[in-house]
Amino acid sequence: MARSWPASQPNVNNCLQEVTLSSDQTAPPSSPDRLPPHSPEAEQGALGCCLLSPVQCIPETVAKLGRNGDAFYDLRHQTIYRHALALHDKGVPVDVIVLQQALKDNRVLEEVGGIAYLSALPDAVPSAANLSYYLDIVAEKHQLRRLVQTCTEVVSRVYDYKGEVPALLEGVEQDLLNVTRATNGNLPTILDAAEWLATPAELPSELVCGLLHRGSKLVMGGGSKTFKTWTLLDLAISVSAGVPWLSCNTFKGKVLYLNFEIPPAFFQRRIDAIARAKGITLAPHTLEVWNLRGRATGYTEILPKIRQRIQRADYALLVLDPIYKLYGDTDENSAGEVAGLMNALELVTVDTGAAIAFGAHYAKGNAAGKEAIDRISGSGVFARDPDSILNFTRHETEDAFTVEATLRNLAPIKPFVVRWQFPLMVADSALDPSKLKRVGGRKQEHSADDLLGVLSGQSLTTTEWQSTAKTEAGIKERNFYTLMKELQQSGRVLKSAINHKWQRVSK
Repeated sequence: MARSWPASQPNVNNCLQEVTLSSDQTAPPSSPDRLPPHSPEAEQGALGCCLLSPVQCIPETVAKLGRNGDAFYDLRHQTIYRHALALHDKGVPVDVIVLQQALKDNRVLEEVGGIAYLSALPDAVPSAANLSYYLDIVAEKHQLRRLVQTCTEVVSRVYDYKGEVPALLEGVEQDLLNVTRATNGNLPTILDAAEWLATPAELPSELVCGLLHRGSKLVMGGGSKTFKTWTLLDLAISVSAGVPWLSCNTFKGKVLYLNFEIPPAFFQRRIDAIARAKGITLAPHTLEVWNLRGRATGYTEILPKIRQRIQRADYALLVLDPIYKLYGDTDENSAGEVAGLMNALELVTVDTGAAIAFGAHYAKGNAAGKEAIDRISGSGVFARDPDSILNFTRHETEDAFTVEATLRNLAPIKPFVVRWQFPLMVADSALDPSKLKRVGGRKQEHSADDLLGVLSGQSLTTTEWQSTAKTEAGIKERNFYTLMKELQQSGRVLKSAINHKWQRVSK
């Protein structure tokens, strides 16, 4: 039966060929002339989107349809999808030319319709933004095909069945449940909350008391040269030995440190220095190091290899350092691309049950004036996706840092201060966590009271207030807005909703 695109796409219509059916894609006996449910247009549309925008669309397609390609009915589309995914996993930018060469190298280019068919796929898609529409249709048709296959097998069993009917019905119910599971990309079963609550789920064990569970993600944010690698290595050694880290108790577990940056000889000395400082003698098979300097590549290529290597190792914690070595072509300012990286890391935690920890750098400039969760450079996904976020911001005391924790699944903890005492960060309860280092460590030239004095007894718009502050008090624009926010948050000024002018608030 010939496949056809809608009439609005005549250029693609000429490229279509007959579809070859595999042995398990036959129509049910009761309808020999009817093909199983499928949508050529949706399958072609999904592949077209993947070729238009592979970085965003291929991971979304994998999440929806799985990796083996059997959600596509057309065998050509299965072949195209699997080859595109193989290239993507290797970190190779996927486009028509690269995919064409891969198909040709494997001697299947003509089987999928040749250059003309492959080139026509992206041309027929209005926008890659339509991907979810196509994927929903492909997934639905796949589920219907599985249902047809299962029901056909059930009919055959019914005629041959010799046992009791209840047992047969129980088997049929399980078969139908398996259809639901198999056609949702191995997604979990939808649960009835009332029944679910009857059996309380066991919470994952904590690795660092009050800070991190197994199976969770932790990001440690800090500025340049804030000893992030040293502190992450201290975390790894502490968990491997079950000793405190930053004065927080840990639970002993096997750890793998993936070192993408430090030359092995220097990294070895760092491990020795930290272990000596903590009075630890590392036991065999408690801390393992994978030196991958010079081997780092995009996460789409390296993470599948990591998952394959460690899936049976029973690690409690994986440390990936530094995370930017896994970016590949990822734009750290793109929410969609960073979300892809975070989802890939999350898949590692789901597969292994291990927690993942990594460091992230702050944006340039002084971070003290920003909310803790907004200090990490790049997309906000870095600062919101992980389950545990620890931000290390320079304290006004030399070599001291205020640690602020944002925790998804644990009770809030108050900020605390640590001091760098080579080779460890050591908690210092004597220092005030609120005393963050300001730009250059210098005292501000003007205070909030100075800006408040500019208002005096008058009402001014923001522009008028800023201009007057500059002229009369010499307050520069960059300081004006910082001081204005301070006055607003302390309730000392108020902006009228009617004339949009600021005025002092009488106490």
